[in-house]
Amino acid sequence: MKYYFKMGLVKFIFFFHLLISCSGSTTDDGDTGPVDPVEIIPTNLTLTIDVVGSNNVNPNGNGSGIVKFIAKANNAVSYSFRFGTGDSKTSSGSAEYTYTEQGTKTYSVKVLAYSSTNNYISIDKSVTVYVKKDSEQSLLELLAGSSSRTWKINSAQDAHFSNGAADKKYPTYWEGYAFSKTNSGFYDDEYIFNVDGTYKHKTNKTVFGKATYLTNDFGSTSQPTNSSGEIENYPLDDYQSNFVAKKDGEENKLEITGKGFVGFYVGEHNYTIECYDSDNIFLRSKDDQDVAWYVWLTAKTVSTINPKDQFTNLVWSDEFNVNGAINSEKWVHEVGDSWYNNEVQSYTSRLDNSKVEDGKLKIIAKKESYNGNNYTSARIISNTKKDFTYGRVDIKAKIPGTKGTWPALWMLGSNFKSVTWPKCGEIDILEAAQVNDFKVQSTVHHPDKYGGDGDTHISNDYTDITEKFHVYSLVWTKEALTFYVDDKPHHLVGNSCALPFNWNQFIILNVAMGGNMGGEIASDFVSDTMEIDYVRIYQ
Repeated sequence: MKYYFKMGLVKFIFFFHLLISCSGSTTDDGDTGPVDPVEIIPTNLTLTIDVVGSNNVNPNGNGSGIVKFIAKANNAVSYSFRFGTGDSKTSSGSAEYTYTEQGTKTYSVKVLAYSSTNNYISIDKSVTVYVKKDSEQSLLELLAGSSSRTWKINSAQDAHFSNGAADKKYPTYWEGYAFSKTNSGFYDDEYIFNVDGTYKHKTNKTVFGKATYLTNDFGSTSQPTNSSGEIENYPLDDYQSNFVAKKDGEENKLEITGKGFVGFYVGEHNYTIECYDSDNIFLRSKDDQDVAWYVWLTAKTVSTINPKDQFTNLVWSDEFNVNGAINSEKWVHEVGDSWYNNEVQSYTSRLDNSKVEDGKLKIIAKKESYNGNNYTSARIISNTKKDFTYGRVDIKAKIPGTKGTWPALWMLGSNFKSVTWPKCGEIDILEAAQVNDFKVQSTVHHPDKYGGDGDTHISNDYTDITEKFHVYSLVWTKEALTFYVDDKPHHLVGNSCALPFNWNQFIILNVAMGGNMGGEIASDFVSDTMEIDYVRIYQ
């Protein structure tokens, strides 16, 4: 009995121990089942987001769209990353995701941290990511070639830097003469485009731009602001960015990511390529004041030669050394009795109105009755004999100054019959008449500005043009039309592919009578003469 009791007691103690050691719960009917384990809740969840390639210039990444995520939480064993696109990943604490929607987009990101008991906490953040667009192949090849190309501002050309109205595609307000910004910090800048879509701006420590935009975007500086609100040498280190060049309808667009820019900084990173050839680009941007800004870039070595001296090859000339009629291999007479601009002369091919004498071409306006008009004169043109695009034209002349005469040395688009005026383009190297007191006047006419509203400049520097010979010149390039008197520039017009000054033109020499510029003819007028010493074309 004694032994049996002891054994029974041992069995009882063991059974009681078994009851209190097992988790469980009592059901409504009194049965005992398993008891739930203690719940583990994660705490202190943090999320670190790294947009690949993000820096001060490219805050939203390098355009790859790759973003790296690292999540940490106490008591967490796994994490679910939800990227705001419908995609998700589960990992032990890190994930990488590539966003593919082109452009700069913001996404909501959610991460859940799970414990071993499958309890979780979550955190929500947003991420802004830039995904570069694929460049148009032809534009990519223009900018970057087969690997990389370096561009600089073509400071040796007139109108290499200019601005104008936002609704135009050419300069209208102001154009800079060659080398005119030598003391500013952008002539030595290099703009490097690579075929992988990366862009490097070698600033050589300083850049040039509007003070407001520079200081707002890059920080304040001790550099002074000039009278135009510009900082000419703003300190800025070299930086890297990305670019995409795309065709959008008829426009060729260049977008540089982040704070990247080209040329004169006006707070813009989006450009249009208005003109280009294999080595030159005409780039346009528009600021928030509705002003369009332009720079000409070149991939060639920038010349140190002034524009007036860049054309040295004499390709055509008439020195007027043979007395008699004009040289029919170089000139054509335009004859007729009815002309535009209310002119009142008849143009003839007679020696009475045009002849070569004493080494000069003489165009003679006369008072005489002829084919219903009371005045005669001559108008000679080089059309079909010499039509050309770009170059330097020098005309040495002494013009008539009698009240009512309207002498002109000018050019007209060779397609004038097919597209008509002013679509063909007109370049007036010199016009003088009583309406401008026989001063030097130079003008260009095109569809936006023509007639009395042409792009005109009148110089007050020359008061003897009816008494002495002067050399009137045009230097004509894809970048600009610059007008000179005796090698001194007095009028600059920026060129553009939007203007009709990129195809052949021909030379016209004439003296009109009366009309819009000639005005009232002197009552005692008998005759007056324009003398031309030479006409020369250099290319």
